Amino acid sequence: MEIYNVKSEESDAKYFLSYINDVLIPSSEEFFGLLDDNKVLLHHAFSFNAILAHAIDYMVFIANKVTQANRKDFISQFDNRYHVDGCDHINNKFKLLDAINNSFKHVELEQKRYSDLIEIYGDFTFRSLAPSEGKIFFKSSTYKFDYCRVVMRPIAAIFNCGLKTVNDVDDFINGRICGSTGYGHFDYDYQPHDAIDRMIDACNSECMDCGEGENDCDCPNFIYGASRGEFSSNTDPNFVLDDVMSNISGTREWCK
Repeated sequence: MEIYNVKSEESDAKYFLSYINDVLIPSSEEFFGLLDDNKVLLHHAFSFNAILAHAIDYMVFIANKVTQANRKDFISQFDNRYHVDGCDHINNKFKLLDAINNSFKHVELEQKRYSDLIEIYGDFTFRSLAPSEGKIFFKSSTYKFDYCRVVMRPIAAIFNCGLKTVNDVDDFINGRICGSTGYGHFDYDYQPHDAIDRMIDACNSECMDCGEGENDCDCPNFIYGASRGEFSSNTDPNFVLDDVMSNISGTREWCK
């Protein structure tokens, strides 16, 4: 289902493409380097958050030329349409990104505009984000999680889908294409010769919430209201250890 049936003007689409490919994607690569090394500082997080939020600003601008796109509704529809792979606890990522951006830009956040988020997370200020050992945490009285990995990392991946043409921009805004963290997608045809690759992937799975391996995953220390986080393995749902092991043994016999 399309969001607004947007047909962008060529000049607007080219501006948006330039912003995505010349600003957002390069900054994503740089930010993910800091993220992987746990070297993210607070100003890095706010800067990259603003870069992602401005992309949303421009999509709303384009949509408004076709229909009066209420920004709050537009962002809500993006959360619904671009349900981010992973994290069952935080599926209002675009709303959070927008609120954090505005809590940084303004001394006081507009209460009415963000009433639903405030009801869940409490008041937003720039201090909602707090650094700790190279990670940036969202913290409130009942929530604590790695904001960069849980919110910004998957949103940035959504924009990284090779947008090149005006039609690509229309498809993206209308919800027909997007990038992906790749979780939940397995291309095996389940033949015996795939067994070793399946075992390697199963033993080296990443967490769908934070993108880290099991040994590095910090999710069990995250707090989501009344729930705690956990390592959410990106494992093939059809993976059965005994079956895969038997195929590996059979593959080895066949190779002899």
